[in-house]
Amino acid sequence: MRKRICFATGWLCVVLGVAGIFLPLLPTTPFLLAAAFCFGESSPRFHRWLTGNRYLNSYLENYRSGCGVPRKIKARSLMFLWGTLAVSALLVHEWWYWGLLAAVGVGVSIHLVMLKGSLREPPCFTLVELLVSLGVIAVLAGLVLPSLSRARDGARAIVCASNLRLAGTALEYYADDNAGMIPNVTGPGYSAYSIPIVRMFGGITFALGRVIEQYRIPPEVFGCPLNPDRGPDYVDSQWRGGGVVQTGYIYRETDAGFLPLKAHPRNAGRALVMDFACMSGSGNPLTPHNLESVNVLYNDSRVEKLRNTAAVGDRYTTSTVAGAMTVPACAFIWEHADAE
Repeated sequence: MRKRICFATGWLCVVLGVAGIFLPLLPTTPFLLAAAFCFGESSPRFHRWLTGNRYLNSYLENYRSGCGVPRKIKARSLMFLWGTLAVSALLVHEWWYWGLLAAVGVGVSIHLVMLKGSLREPPCFTLVELLVSLGVIAVLAGLVLPSLSRARDGARAIVCASNLRLAGTALEYYADDNAGMIPNVTGPGYSAYSIPIVRMFGGITFALGRVIEQYRIPPEVFGCPLNPDRGPDYVDSQWRGGGVVQTGYIYRETDAGFLPLKAHPRNAGRALVMDFACMSGSGNPLTPHNLESVNVLYNDSRVEKLRNTAAVGDRYTTSTVAGAMTVPACAFIWEHADAE
């Protein structure tokens, strides 16, 4: 298994190294050195092929001879460095993060400028320079990862909002097909109460579950990817399981003064569904969007993203009491979501 992994890694490095010959920002020598090492551990035949190749072996020989770094390579390295730092800075708007990026950029730039120069075309690296280059790549990767994480969370937030828009369209159809009424909640203790449940014990569907059942909407639509406990896969698996199904969205029904007749004038500007929960799930408070924002579906089918403030207990921000996190009351979150 170890030899197979080394062999596959060796060929991957060869491909990347050859691509680096033609692509300005992709290094060649480090990848070919890694390929030579991998082939040495897994395939003597391909190691001989690589070291005997008149084109690729020249990069390895330049490394062994310890010649300087050509000016063109320095320029490409600086372009790659500052281009990567600029992209990272655009993705994360934090002053301390920008300062760290600037410090890394200035330090690495000084190192590259001070490296021994060479007028030869092929890129040449000493062992120290190779290690420094790999270290720079590792540092840059570490800096970019938070940006990629934020971008991933942003994409998930978009999915949450898109799901709400689909739910809004389905609710419009439901009202048209049911004398203008919104899906009601049946059962003792649930009437006029915000609820994320769409199906109860015994296969009884109510609230948004009526929309899923009547229009064959995929259940995963009612899961928010940024809700750690109520994602799309969770909702879909629970629905297929036949038991109680809780979603990543809270449905207002007739809570906090919302009227059953969807088009009633008093419902104008009022929120109807949001990807936040004013109750706990399995004994633990739900924390979609890391409690930084909430997507809200209004009665007119528009979806808006509302942000929390830093104040504890304001809007949708939870508070901590005696070390335990609490969630706001349902009426509280609807009042803050309703358009003024």
